[in-house]
Amino acid sequence: MLSRPRLMSLLTLVLLSLTLGAAEGARVFPLWDGKETVASYAERVKLPATKSLDLGGGVTLDLVLIPAGQFIMGSEEPAKPTITVEDATRLIVLGGVGMAVLLLVLSIDCYRKRKLSFSLRTLLLLTITTGLCLGGIARRRLALEEAARYEKEMVAFNVLPSDEKPGHSVTITQPFYMGKYTVTQEQYTAVIGSNPSHFRGVNLPVETVSWNDATAFCKKLTEKLPNKSQSIRLPTEAQWEHACRAGTRTRFYTGDSDIDLNAAGWNRSNSGSKTHPVGQLKANALGLYDMHGNVWQWCQDNMREYGRPTTSLKNPTGLTQESARVLRGGSWLSYPDDCRSAYRYYYTPGLRINLIGFRIVLPLDIP
Repeated sequence: MLSRPRLMSLLTLVLLSLTLGAAEGARVFPLWDGKETVASYAERVKLPATKSLDLGGGVTLDLVLIPAGQFIMGSEEPAKPTITVEDATRLIVLGGVGMAVLLLVLSIDCYRKRKLSFSLRTLLLLTITTGLCLGGIARRRLALEEAARYEKEMVAFNVLPSDEKPGHSVTITQPFYMGKYTVTQEQYTAVIGSNPSHFRGVNLPVETVSWNDATAFCKKLTEKLPNKSQSIRLPTEAQWEHACRAGTRTRFYTGDSDIDLNAAGWNRSNSGSKTHPVGQLKANALGLYDMHGNVWQWCQDNMREYGRPTTSLKNPTGLTQESARVLRGGSWLSYPDDCRSAYRYYYTPGLRINLIGFRIVLPLDIP
């Protein structure tokens, strides 16, 4: 019979081995580089690129794989100019002074010799100093353009909402599946049995749903999953922005201008004051539609305060004790600025208005 000290030592070794085994078994995924296709990434990590959930009655809900990745969350401060007018002026002065000295020396030498003559070394030095002077003039023009660009971008940056600053690095460490579209009225009715929407149509996004309604939908749909270890839920705010940006750093995943938004999302300028069927406009690089406009989208967590971490945050979430929940993406009634990838809004979880819908997330069914 083992003594108590030996029994405790053996138990410690068993627990340690189990812990190490679990750590070794946890899968580490490569981060998406923003250029590789989802299909290629999915093949590389040996996961299906898409999934389809059977909601019953012939109704399905399509999901796409969102790769693990790193991105800048929020609005970045504009890049400072890489060249300055002062640097360019130094080159002009250096080249100009060098040219003046060489020309003076050359003039004195020619006067003494009573003829025009100069060495190859003098010609080389003149060429170098002339190049410095001309290069400085060109750099000064570029520096002025850079300064004007920076000043213009800083004016725009300074008027952005403070809650989306500073931009900071975030890492989503594990892939997940996300609804290709916002949940439609047909899908919502198939799961819940009723349709609360103001604008009616089977392929229109469901709206007039609260955060509580959306999470109830996720819970009921989870019960339909064959794998009972999985749990459907709303995306975290970080997952939503990572998926929306799809490797971009512009205002919208289609570009920076309001016209670029019209290619991707229904907003105040092109919606005709109503929602539109999902999937009609341009998808992003991950195959997601309507991440901008049409209906606001509930997120799982509430708004966390952005800090300036020294390292990339991993899978951040908002505080759970607060009552208000995050809304992202803008709606058919929103101005373009409110549809940006970085824009944040929040409201109480019981709010029901015809501007708000949601999409779902399905985590992986592996460690």
